[in-house]
Amino acid sequence: MNIQEAKEEIVRSVRAYTAKDGQGDYRIPVSKQRPVFLLGPPGIGKTAIMEQAAAECGVGLLSYTITHHTRQSAVGLPRLVDREFEGREYTMTEYTMSEIIGAVYEYERQTGLREGILFIDEINCVSETLAPTMLQLLQFKTFGNHRVPDGWMIAAAGNPPEFNRSARELDLAVLDRVRTIEVEADWQIWRDYAFGRGVHPAVLSYLEMKPEYFYRVIQTREKQEFVTARGWEDLSVLLTEYERQGVEADRAFVEEFVRSPQIAADFASYYKLYRTYMGTYRIPELAEGRLGAREQEKLLTGLKEAGRDVRCIFVRHLLAAASEQMTAYGREWRYHARQREVLGQLSACIREKRQSADEFLEQRAHALEVRKEHGLLKAWEEQTEHRIDLYIRGLLCSPEKAAFLKELAGSSRITAEALPSSGLQRMERELEDQKRQLHAFLNRAADFLIQAFGEETELYDWIHGVTGHGDYALCGFERPEWKTYTGQREQEERLRKEIMEMEELYETADRI
Repeated sequence: MNIQEAKEEIVRSVRAYTAKDGQGDYRIPVSKQRPVFLLGPPGIGKTAIMEQAAAECGVGLLSYTITHHTRQSAVGLPRLVDREFEGREYTMTEYTMSEIIGAVYEYERQTGLREGILFIDEINCVSETLAPTMLQLLQFKTFGNHRVPDGWMIAAAGNPPEFNRSARELDLAVLDRVRTIEVEADWQIWRDYAFGRGVHPAVLSYLEMKPEYFYRVIQTREKQEFVTARGWEDLSVLLTEYERQGVEADRAFVEEFVRSPQIAADFASYYKLYRTYMGTYRIPELAEGRLGAREQEKLLTGLKEAGRDVRCIFVRHLLAAASEQMTAYGREWRYHARQREVLGQLSACIREKRQSADEFLEQRAHALEVRKEHGLLKAWEEQTEHRIDLYIRGLLCSPEKAAFLKELAGSSRITAEALPSSGLQRMERELEDQKRQLHAFLNRAADFLIQAFGEETELYDWIHGVTGHGDYALCGFERPEWKTYTGQREQEERLRKEIMEMEELYETADRI
């Protein structure tokens, strides 16, 4: 199972385990809610999909790496208490609440979320002293004498022993109490994720040509080499910043992330080639429509004569430019949608005389701080909320303050017409202009690729990359012929796979 399929299974599990009947009881009894155990190599995104699944389901998430815990922090500390039995007093031992379960209750108190995922990482690296405690958690959802609150699904993850010397095979008693999902590294799935995350086009174009280098782990007595998805993504982040600062990235730098001398050297050589071609192919001018007819013809001629590696570099660099523009538009679209939502909340507070504008902003700041402390606020969300607060505070400090508050108090609908002093009308025009420029670029790039390569692999890669971007649906961009073309390509790919499978069957039959 690839990481995307694993995420979808986690989402389905959360929704099934938190489903309730008409009386408000869980449809699946807690005793039958088997924990999910993700087993797979390191660095493929097991922890990341827990965050994505929790966000998609609207539930909380608490993550713990069990190797950081002792038996005392997991189970609780012993304390002496006096108890009376049959008229006699006895001193006995009780345990304080587990640090982990206490954190779940504290999380519920501060966030108001009563359902979530309790994620235990590296569970198969647990010490011998904690192994019985883990079995108790997986079977009964308890640590010591204290139970994980209802509504919380337990999920765990671990690496197979061949990837982690501290890991060990879980015994039958444990495996019989969990749902084991074996996760594998999958370049195609990671490629779609990476494009949406803005992974460096040099990394994407390199792996497009050499997908066998996407993930590799070699462990012997003599050497330990590994290349992981996490390594490629982290390399991309620093590579982008090095380029911005004009710092050179050599083989030694690449090897800090790509822990295979052969692959690191190969990528470093490829990156030099990439840098050579990057300025040649005039991506910024093409994106902005500033490329003259003669220059465009020269570029087309060069691309038609270029090899596969250069074509791949060009398409990936063009996709990076498209991703940047779609992400920027998506960020603005979400900002405007959230801005209207917050203005609606402020309007209701003022109309109903529940809070003043200053009290409303103070309460918002506190709520955002709580969300941030518990990892419920992503970086882009924090930036959006901060922008909205600055926007509202700016209006409250401007000469338009009285008109703005009067409009909020007198309107139940948040529109540019109802709030003329808010500046919403100007913002809507700017967003529409940004959308038009994006559409023009996408059309211009698609037409150019068809002229350069025809309806070949490069065009399919472009269409797949653009339509697979997380913000594509918000952009409102369509070219009807794309659906026909991609449908034909996907059908050809399915037929090719079926033919290969049939050939393998015939070869097996011949050997028999």
